[in-house]
Parts: sequence; structure tokens; C-alpha cells
Amino acid sequence: MAINIQPEYYTNTNYIYDMTGRNSMIYCATNGGFAAFDNQSNGFMALTNTDGLQKNVQNSVSLDSSGHVWIGNDLGLALVENDFSSIHVYPVECLTCTRTQEIVCSKDSIYVGSSNGLLFIDTKGTPLNFDDDTQIKLFDLPCNDIRSIALDDTSVWVGTATGGILRFSKDFLTMNNYTIADGLLTNEINELIFFEAQLYVATDAGLNIFAIDHFDTLLTNYQINALSYLGDSLVLGLDQDQQVGVFYGGVVTIIRNGLPWQSRVLALLNLNGILHCGLGNRYTKDYHGDGIGTYDASGNVWAITKNQCIPSNHISEITSNEHGVFVACGNRVDESKGAGWLNNQYLWINFSSDSILPSNRVHRCATAPDGKVWFGYNPFPDNSSSIMASCFDPAHNQWDSLPNRYNGMEGCEAIWDIEFDTDQNMYLALAGPTDKLWLIDSALDVVYHLNPQFGVFNVEIALDSSGKIWRSLTDAGLLMTDTRNTLFDRADDEYRNYTTADGLISNYMRGCVVGKNNSLYVAADEGLVIYDDTGFSNRTDISDSELLDVELDSQGRIWILARDGVYWLDPVADIVRNWRFSDHNIEINFLQSIGEMIQVQGFDFDPIRNCFWAGGENGLLKLTIQYDSIPEIGAATVYPNPVRQGVVRIKDIPSDASVDIYTISGRRVAQGLMPDAAFGEVVWEIPQDVPSGMYFALVKSDQGNTTYKFAIIR
Repeated sequence: MAINIQPEYYTNTNYIYDMTGRNSMIYCATNGGFAAFDNQSNGFMALTNTDGLQKNVQNSVSLDSSGHVWIGNDLGLALVENDFSSIHVYPVECLTCTRTQEIVCSKDSIYVGSSNGLLFIDTKGTPLNFDDDTQIKLFDLPCNDIRSIALDDTSVWVGTATGGILRFSKDFLTMNNYTIADGLLTNEINELIFFEAQLYVATDAGLNIFAIDHFDTLLTNYQINALSYLGDSLVLGLDQDQQVGVFYGGVVTIIRNGLPWQSRVLALLNLNGILHCGLGNRYTKDYHGDGIGTYDASGNVWAITKNQCIPSNHISEITSNEHGVFVACGNRVDESKGAGWLNNQYLWINFSSDSILPSNRVHRCATAPDGKVWFGYNPFPDNSSSIMASCFDPAHNQWDSLPNRYNGMEGCEAIWDIEFDTDQNMYLALAGPTDKLWLIDSALDVVYHLNPQFGVFNVEIALDSSGKIWRSLTDAGLLMTDTRNTLFDRADDEYRNYTTADGLISNYMRGCVVGKNNSLYVAADEGLVIYDDTGFSNRTDISDSELLDVELDSQGRIWILARDGVYWLDPVADIVRNWRFSDHNIEINFLQSIGEMIQVQGFDFDPIRNCFWAGGENGLLKLTIQYDSIPEIGAATVYPNPVRQGVVRIKDIPSDASVDIYTISGRRVAQGLMPDAAFGEVVWEIPQDVPSGMYFALVKSDQGNTTYKFAIIR
């Protein structure tokens, strides 16, 4: 069976870098893709990297005369068809540079500013056909870093990062360069706009206006990032304190009532006489934003509209269950955004300190066997916060909490990881000053500290069936506590720290998981570490890049998340397969492994939705497992054959099939085996009392019945 993966991104699209519009539609270049907002129905639509864009973060957007949307990012230029049905990526070889920073459309002409020059495209009235386009590329300019473009009847005006303003004739045969010598306040241009036939220039030093052959100064001591108009007044996008101002008669009137405090105003748009602004946030990262502001001039107040989407594009952990998918979107800084719940109707319900959570710094989440979801916080460096973890019961919409210093536990700065065993006992790896692994029984009554205390960042906890508790460490290998399955009897515990001296390929461990064979699998920076009854072994044939996390699927395969893709290892058949991000034009970024920043960002197998979920810095990536669910009845394969270990698989069978197993003499030893929902395979875990010999698998389907012979060798 050939496993195929269908990717789909869920992103935050509320950090708006640029905007344009027509009629009731506002089109936005955002941190999470291209977003379209209908301000009549208040509905959003978003397109992301998995829909065909080169990446999620978009820099600029413009609308052509056919209603198609041109959008630019750091990997190039793309066209979104006017019904949003298709995305067409413009040929890279036709660009001046892939980093597209500004786009202006005028009839059949597209003007594109990049970090390395100006591009003119004549679409010849066929914008969807790139083959007949004519391009003019302009390099070797006084400054090639283009920030803004404005058009009048005779000229193309170009604002640059350090070279002032360039004025081209429409045929690009002549050029004039205006700088501070010609009256500009600075050569660093933020935006150009024509308003009432006058060219206005926004800079960090103030506002200029063009006057025949030079620039006059209208305003100083204002940082102006964006320009638009309202009535007969110019509108200024200002710094984070002042945000928006109206300029009329030489006076600036600040209009920020209703805007989120210190949120960056990155774009302004007058659409049908109504003023809108595109907001960023007040933090340093663009993981999430404050959406679209719409100005009510009569009430002098802004109304804010946000897409109901994932809280943040920074994911720190993922857990899935029958109620949906939950993500932690926090770390140790104030830009954390709490947690989100993608329910079974595929609607986002977000939790934050503005609603129910005591803190937005939600670092970890896990589903307990009873279906409740636990969220662990990272208030670093504060170890005196009142709440250490919160618990949500999605079946009854009820919340509870676990206080810091619960039942004699020491105060902690962060929860490194949360895990549960099948008996509902909770394991908490806590950061300093405790630096301990704590065990809380299923009644949340008995609390134990499990030795040893180890002052190293714990990446992840894994539990095996023999009573061993494993912890992967940032730079100190693996830590094992053997409870000998007497969990609440500390007297017989043994523990050990394993490092490269014990056979590990590296001391830099990432995510870990215990397989169906009770072996431990650990992602490391240099390969996959495996521990079984014989000791440690290492595999370096998985990926050339750093391994980040490991997961177990419903058939016992080991799935590995690496920086360059997803890999799966069949430990029985000893087969490794891969699905690399670059092969499918998927852009995903992860935190860099620096000191304590070595941590997983969420990798979860979801048997209910037949997919994996992966978190990073670009949003939540869903990887749906796809296979041919209606193969011919005679196309099945039994593997491995012969079977030398305890599992046999039957692949490429119809989805309605069931399988019975018979000995060569006709005695039935297994019946009613059904294909796995995610992968479409039957997995038979061979009982110990089944001896070596020849066997038959009877595959029964509406298509008919057929048998397959295989051997078991003990």
C-alpha cells in the first residue's frame, strides 16, 4: 500500500501587512496567508501555503482590473483567481527577486517592487496566461530595495529603502531621482500615495508633498508608516503610541479610540468612503494579530473584526481526542496566546486570559484517559504563580485547576511535560527550582516525587509497560526511573542517566515514545535512538536533518517529524519511508535548538480523523492519510512473509473487507479482523500459542472472497 499524505494548514490571519479592496470585499496579505473579508456578511476566507501559495506570510496585495488578486511574499509572486478557485505562481525566472514587497495594478499592467529592483508586467489582457506576458526588469537603481509604488497619468513613482524616490516615465526610458537634496525629510521612504492629484510621501521623519520639481515638508516629528484618505483629509498610520491620525489644515488629530493598545497600524484603506486599517500587534513576533479596524467617523471610534481562527501561528503542543484538536500557543513570553480548540464542526474556540485562563503562557497540553484536556503553564521566571495547570472537560464544558505547590509540591517556573498512564495517573516534569518529576494519582490526592532530581530541561516523558519512566533531556541524554510497576512504592525504585557513554548517538534528545513492542524510540539531533531488551541502537538512515519528535500510529509504525519532513519506520518489516516538505512545496519552520529552546512543538497521531497534526512557527499542519480504499479483491499482499516476529499485516484490501485466519488443516485461529481506518490495513498480532506453520488469510468482501497463504516461523 502506497501511503499518501494530504496537507492542510490552519493559520492565524489577523496580522495584516497590506490590504486592498473592491465593493464589499477586503483582501489582506497576512501572517497566515491570503485572507478575504466580506464586510457585509462579516465572513472570512483564507488561502495558505497548502492551497498553493509559496508560503504563509504574505507581504503585499493588489487587485487587477479582472478582479484577480496579486499577492507577494518572500518566495515570489502569485495570482489568486477572482473566484478564489486557483492559485497561479508567477515564474521565478521572470522576477527581479523572489522577495516581493510591493504590488500595484493598473488595467493590464502590474508593477512589482522587490528587494532587488522593479518589475513591470504587461499581461496583455490575459492575466491568467503568463506565457504571453511582457516584462521589463529594472536593476542597478540608486537603491534596488523598493518599498512603495504610486502611479499618475505620466509617471511611475517608486519609494526606496535608502535611495529616496525614483520617478520613471511610463515607458521607463527616463528616470529622475529625488533625495534629501530635493527636500525629502529622509531617503528612507515608507509609502507614497496620490490624493487629490498630489503626491504625498510617508517617512519615519514626517510627511512630504511633491511641488513641481522638489518636495515640501508638511509635517515633522511623526513616524508615518501608511497613508490613506477620508473625505478631504489625509489619514496617517503612525507609531504604536499614536496609531492613526487625520491630517487637515496642517494639524494632526489622533483617532485611536477603540484600537487595541499599541497595536501596529500597518495598512490603511478607504473602501467606498469608509476607512479601514490593517493591524499587527504590540509584540515583536507576527504569530497573531489584532485584525481589521473599521472607523466610525460619526462616533469617532474604531470597530475591530478578527477572523475566528487558531489563536497563534506559534504551536507549542497538540493533543487530539473525540471532541476535536487542542493546541497550546504559549511559551515564556508575553506574546503567548493561550490555547485553542478546533471542534468537530471545524470551528475554533479559543481560551485566553481574556476569557477563562489564568495565563496565556500555555506551554503543554495532554488528553487524560477520561477525555479531559490538561494545560500546563510556563510563567518563567515566576515560580509563585497561583495556578500550575488547568483542566478542561469538553464533554461538559467545565474547567478546573491545579494550584502551584499542590499538596506539598514545590513551586515551579514551568511545566515541561504532562503525561498520563492508562490508570489516569498524571506525570508532571517541572522546571526549576524543583527540577523534578512528580506523580499525582488518578484521584488527584496522592503526590510523589520520583527520583532523581535533575536540573536539566526535560523535553518529553514516555512510559513503558514494565514500569519504566523515560525522560528525554536537552543535552544530557536520557533519564530512566524504573518503578518496577510498584508505582506508589518508592523503596524499590532504580534510576539511571544514559548518555553517549552508554551507546546513545548523541546527548541531545528530543521527543520520545514507547512502541507496541515496548521499545523506546527517541528523536535526536543526529538520528533515531532505540532501546529494547538488548540495549541501545541508533539509526542514521532516517533523515539528514535534525529529528524533532516521534509518534506511534494505530498499526505500530513509528512516525518521525524532522526539520525536512515526516518519516515512518515499520519496525517489523524494517522499512523506512519519507514525505519531505520540499517535495510538496510545504513551508514549515520550527524553533531553533538553542539551550533550553530544545523542545517539541507538537506532533500527534489522530486515529479519529485519520491524520497527523504537526506544530511549528507557521501554524497547525494537518497531514491526512490517504490510500486507495477500493482496491480489487485479488490485489492484497500479506507481509512480512514469512512472519518471524509477532505481527502480520495484510494491505491493499477493500475497505469493506474482513479477514479470518486458518491453519493449513482448516482450523480457524482468528476471525473478523477489520482494516485500520487510517491506513486500510489489517494487523494481526499473533498470539503466543500459535505455532510455526503454514496459514491462510481469507479476505471477505462484497467483491467476493479470496485466500492468501503465508508462513509463521517461530
